[in-house]
Amino acid sequence: MIRQSPSNRVRTPWSRTQTGVAMVTALLIVAIATSAAAFISLGQQVWLRQAQNLFDAAQAKAVRSGALDWAAIILAEDAKDNTTDDLTQLWAQPLPPLPAEGGLVTGRIIDAQSRFNLNNVVRNGNPSTEDIAVLQRLLDAQDLPRELADTLVDWLDADSQTQPNGAEDIDYLSTEQPYRAANQRLQTVQELRLIKGFDAKAVDLLRPFVTALPQATAININTAEPVVFGAMFVDLSLSEAEDLLAQRKENPFKDTSEFKARLPPDVAPPQVPYDVKSAYFEVTIDSLFGRLQRRTQALLHRPAKGSVQVLWQQQQLLITASDDDDTG
Repeated sequence: MIRQSPSNRVRTPWSRTQTGVAMVTALLIVAIATSAAAFISLGQQVWLRQAQNLFDAAQAKAVRSGALDWAAIILAEDAKDNTTDDLTQLWAQPLPPLPAEGGLVTGRIIDAQSRFNLNNVVRNGNPSTEDIAVLQRLLDAQDLPRELADTLVDWLDADSQTQPNGAEDIDYLSTEQPYRAANQRLQTVQELRLIKGFDAKAVDLLRPFVTALPQATAININTAEPVVFGAMFVDLSLSEAEDLLAQRKENPFKDTSEFKARLPPDVAPPQVPYDVKSAYFEVTIDSLFGRLQRRTQALLHRPAKGSVQVLWQQQQLLITASDDDDTG
């Protein structure tokens, strides 16, 4: 009797089935192991990214706090050394990009009184004709309707009497989402969006030239934006304004008397309050750490006596990772 060697044995259907099941099982085990490894790896990447983001956020917060302290110190030292504020002084020079641990920071200080204070249109509870006229000239310069000045007055004043082209509670309560007029000072320029007629375009056009300060203020003639400087006058020509601004750049006004003396003979001084020194300053700080860039804006008050105070600050995220990569 001749015996077959194992290699010569004929495979039965059952043995072939067992081999196929073993191969599928092995493939499943490999697939599960691969998936598990990928999941663990992804989890580690997410955790590392979250940890890095938290570290970057902490670094940025510390640097922004330090930058605000820098601004306060610069302004306090300036008050000790100077009796005026102008664009030649140290506080007015932008802070160049400075490397910090793991990132960069830049900053600049702007004289808030170089802009028109929107809250000036109502002084001591009453509309200020002179300030309203300045605002109207600013609106003219941006091709915006003068009627916006009336709606702003009604938003700020405490009464319910409507200006000729203004709006009071009845106008806002009849909107799709009713609300009332504030009847108090603006806290920020962005609040203009709530006032009748001030759409996003109007606010964006006005933003470089206006501010919202917690009290009535004078315009600083040494730092006033050119558009604001021109709007202060009733009869100042463009060429005369350019000449005064050129003089100011090289030789800032020492006081209001010198300013009046430099005016052309046929030009009357502004009717609104003006000065050569400021008490309110806006600070902008941009910080870049890791994948995120944040902008911090703050309003600082430098009183005649006492320390510099931060009245408010807000943060804005400028650059973020894509939604697919954002892990917090």
